[in-house]
Amino acid sequence: MALSIAGLFALLLANTNPVLSFDVAGRVQSEHIFTGVEELINQGYWPIAVLVFLAGILAPALHLGSVAYVSTACCLKIPFPWIPVALRVSELAEPFNLMPVYSIATVVSVVKLRMLGAVEWEFGARWVLGVALFSLFAQQTFNRRLVKARLENMGVAA
Repeated sequence: MALSIAGLFALLLANTNPVLSFDVAGRVQSEHIFTGVEELINQGYWPIAVLVFLAGILAPALHLGSVAYVSTACCLKIPFPWIPVALRVSELAEPFNLMPVYSIATVVSVVKLRMLGAVEWEFGARWVLGVALFSLFAQQTFNRRLVKARLENMGVAA
């Protein structure tokens, strides 16, 4: 529960703080995750923009949110509505939660972009790393068998 809630907060902060700033030929620009999606759409790469949005913003939010919802219900022993749906959403969104891959891709991008100009890590990069770590740890510790057993004890069909 704690890992997924922390991951949601980190995801919120990763999307509201700039991740990188570029200085190429005197032109300085700070970039958020979503501005990368917008720029891909503006350049006509909308399939890649959709993929980045799904893997870097929507899937992590759905996965961490549904894990937090189900985990909170199990920890507090409160049969929240729609728990089976949230459990299914967590199963479906988990493979598409690619924040750890996004983090590695960002590091590789910085190495390549430094050949063109100055690239600086911004505060949002720390939150991207946090989302990646919290997502990985939440995936490893969320035991679906244990959750289903607890839900059955609460009288909720999973």
